[in-house]
Amino acid sequence: MNGKIVVGIDFSECSLNALAHAVNLAEKSNLEIVMVWVNKFSEECVLNHNCELLVSGAKTLFSELIEKYKPVLGDRISYVIRDGRVYESINELCEEIKPLLVIIGTHGISGFSEKWLGSNAYRMSLMLETPVIIIRNVIDVQKPLTKILLPIDSTVETRQKLPMTAKLAQYFDATIHVLAVHTSTLDDIVNKVKSYVNQVVEYLEDKNVKYVTDEIYPRDLVKEIVDYAEKIDANLLSIMDEQEMSLKNAFEGSYTLQLVTKSECPVMISHMKQMFSLSIK
Repeated sequence: MNGKIVVGIDFSECSLNALAHAVNLAEKSNLEIVMVWVNKFSEECVLNHNCELLVSGAKTLFSELIEKYKPVLGDRISYVIRDGRVYESINELCEEIKPLLVIIGTHGISGFSEKWLGSNAYRMSLMLETPVIIIRNVIDVQKPLTKILLPIDSTVETRQKLPMTAKLAQYFDATIHVLAVHTSTLDDIVNKVKSYVNQVVEYLEDKNVKYVTDEIYPRDLVKEIVDYAEKIDANLLSIMDEQEMSLKNAFEGSYTLQLVTKSECPVMISHMKQMFSLSIK
């Protein structure tokens, strides 16, 4: 895999935790890391002449991070500094450099909002065309990526997250747990989900990716997916953004937001508008 991983940095513990996760991934995949700090106080600090001091401090901290990870990544780690709103600035950066992944931590205290729910992390996950991995600050990123949970439902778009998920599994020799999610007992819907699972299995076998399959008939979609992830000790939950909103009576509010806030493992969010080359219909 050639390309870049963008990591949002505000120098808080959770953003550094996200960076450690990105480094672990980049080491395996030969990707380059681009750290980005957004000076959302740029207008204010210009007025009180503190802008140069603030930016200088950020550059010093970035230099320390580069030195820390240089033994692992060599020259494959760099940084950029932007001004403005966090999610808008990162979106602009992604449009410029076209990364393969964006990794962000939640509960940051400066660059990211303290009350991040519905704010920067979630906005970015919906705004960006790039897949986004969101990592809560309680997650241990040192755990090896060995198990990825891949829920498959009855929507056509549910399979679009498969190629990137399979790519990560290849680099870490991880097992993908393909979970058929039956939100209806109607035969046509059940058979459609099973057909999609069969197509996913064919794809994984063609890519020599390890997998297991299972199925659930959830009454509480979010809770049961989160519980299943905990049961198998998943290291990553791979979902789409708002495509699951078509599922009836499955959630209150956004399905994606609920999974991100309740999952005990990192969540990778792919997007419907992002069309992968995948020969399934």
